[in-house]
Amino acid sequence: MPTALSIEQYLQELHDDYAARINEAVAEDRDDLAWQFADAYTREALRAQAEYGLTPSLDRLPGRSVSVAA
Repeated sequence: MPTALSIEQYLQELHDDYAARINEAVAEDRDDLAWQFADAYTREALRAQAEYGLTPSLDRLPGRSVSVAA
């Protein structure tokens, strides 16, 4: 994980990279590969959070929003 990036920047770049890979796999009718990329992305994103000193959470991933109780 590059140290110059904030965790948010790193996770966004990781998301963008894997999204492109997944989209390409789907376009090639390789759903099996798309699922492998999705799993790899999740593992890598959670590992990066832990290495950054955070408790790993899917809620920190780009495109996810944390719901707030009213």
